[in-house]
Amino acid sequence: MQLQTISRFKFLLLLCLALLSVMGAFLFVGWPSKTPRVEYGMTFSRPYAESLGLNADRVLGVALDELGLRRFRLSAYWSLLETQPGQWDFQALDRDIAAIAQRQGRVILAVGEKLPRWPECWGPAWWKALPRAKQRQATLSYIETVVRHYRDNPTVVAWQVENEAHFFYGDCPAPDFLFIQRETSFVRSLDPTRPVFTTDSGELSSWLTLGVFVDRLGVSVYRVVRSPLFGSFNLRYWWVPPYFYKRKAILLRPFGVKDIYISEFQMEPWSNKSLTETPVGEQLSSLSLQQMRANFSFAERMGISPIDFWGLEWWVWMQEKAGHPEFLAAAKVFFSASTQP
Repeated sequence: MQLQTISRFKFLLLLCLALLSVMGAFLFVGWPSKTPRVEYGMTFSRPYAESLGLNADRVLGVALDELGLRRFRLSAYWSLLETQPGQWDFQALDRDIAAIAQRQGRVILAVGEKLPRWPECWGPAWWKALPRAKQRQATLSYIETVVRHYRDNPTVVAWQVENEAHFFYGDCPAPDFLFIQRETSFVRSLDPTRPVFTTDSGELSSWLTLGVFVDRLGVSVYRVVRSPLFGSFNLRYWWVPPYFYKRKAILLRPFGVKDIYISEFQMEPWSNKSLTETPVGEQLSSLSLQQMRANFSFAERMGISPIDFWGLEWWVWMQEKAGHPEFLAAAKVFFSASTQP
């Protein structure tokens, strides 16, 4: 009887090891060819461009007129829109969306407490002083105001609710996934005509927490990162191949993850402080021109479309402020050669 129990245990152990080996090979082995007709886009952040000392209108113009991009992710930064309760200023965001509309572009508009770019959570100062229950009520009111303001604008083609809420980063409240579901349902009720997305870490999350209650899940792709625990040490995701993300989505489809796209593909250095405070040499150790070209090649082979890049403002900053025009030049070469669908 004891021998039978040991034999069954060995059989189950071998079966598990075999399944893990097959799954590992499925996710990590091989190098695919280029994906035909990928749609490429870009995240644009006006406050980030301004923090780098750039003319934000000029930066957006570079993306539109020099790179030829027509797909953008913008954010409705709450702290900039409603500095005082009930006092709204949509002027800058309206101007960005109008500039994109003039070139027949499209916008995915992100709303919520946590949005792209530091400090990650963009609630206004008056909101931060409220108890959490009151904060949630105010958050829904802010979302309602933004959605109503833009839901008749044809340039806005989708809503993104929150940004990488699963990823513990930034000056933010603890994630509340039930509240994110509530936000998502609320946006759908305000505008049933557009899809609702959210985003998650491509490498550091299972995607199951957030991907099951949205129309599409955006995932980030980072190739070189740093941890505050290890100083200037660069961790390179060399073992993650281009098709890892698509095949991971295939494995998760039976569990409710419907579809994915790339919402944030790293094309600027990772630093644990502001890039303006980071020596250029240190930045280049994280994202060199060679690494940028390798990232573009990686993106071409993911088998996923669309792919939204992250780093436009840095490319312009490197050209205009740091004397390194080669990054923006490389982006121009890539986008001019890419065949858009």
